[in-house]
Amino acid sequence: MPEKESRKSSNSAVDIAPVNYNVCEGIEIETKAKNNLTIKEYSGTGKKGGVKIDIIVNYCKGCEICVAFCPEGVLAMNKEVAEVVDISKCTKCNICEYLCPDFSITVEE
Repeated sequence: MPEKESRKSSNSAVDIAPVNYNVCEGIEIETKAKNNLTIKEYSGTGKKGGVKIDIIVNYCKGCEICVAFCPEGVLAMNKEVAEVVDISKCTKCNICEYLCPDFSITVEE
């Protein structure tokens, strides 16, 4: 992710978010290492209540199927790995989980 730029205006700094940076309130991101795998755990409140989406970074090959078929635009690509950009839109339809050819995404309540 690009670093934030800083623009000074009358003795104060204003942070400007990078172009491809989406701010999503209410999302918690935790990265864990388990059995030599890196797992990103995203949790928050979706359209149908609490939701947790896990992405196993080592398994994701960047095919973008999950991003293309997510009906709510919850996912996006970060370089070559899928990531959650707006968990508040998630309806827990599990399409991303079902279509992932590498079994790298799980959606839980």
